[in-house]
Amino acid sequence: MSTKDFVSSLSVNNVTTSFLDDTNKLPLVISPRFDDSLEFLCRWLVANRSWVEEQMLFYGAILIRGFAIDDAPEFERAISSLQPNLCDSYRGTSPRSVFEGTKYTFSAADAPVNYPIGQHVEMAFLKSP
Repeated sequence: MSTKDFVSSLSVNNVTTSFLDDTNKLPLVISPRFDDSLEFLCRWLVANRSWVEEQMLFYGAILIRGFAIDDAPEFERAISSLQPNLCDSYRGTSPRSVFEGTKYTFSAADAPVNYPIGQHVEMAFLKSP
C-alpha cells in the first residue's frame, strides 16, 4: 500500500491513540495521525463505529481531540457520524439551552456563574441517557 493510499484509508491505524493518564489508562484519546479534517473524522467514525463502541465499553470514556472542529454544528456533525440516533430531549435538572444551528448539542448549564452546582453523577443511573 502506498503512503497516499494509507493516508486516505479509513483504517484504525490512521488515528493516534493514547491516554491522558498512562497509569490508569483513562480516558482513551483519539487524535489525528495524518488528516485532522472534519470530513476525515466523520468518515472514520462511520467506518470504525463498532471499534469505537468496543473501546468505549472497555475504557469507559473516549476523548476525541485535535481534529478541525470549530463550532457546535461541526461537533454535532462528528458525533452524529458515530451515533446517528441521538436524543434531543434533555432529561437533566440544570437549565440548559440548545446551541444555535444544532438539534442535539446543549450548553453545560444556563445557571448564573455564582450559582453553585453540586457534584453529581447526572443520569449515570439511566440505561440509555
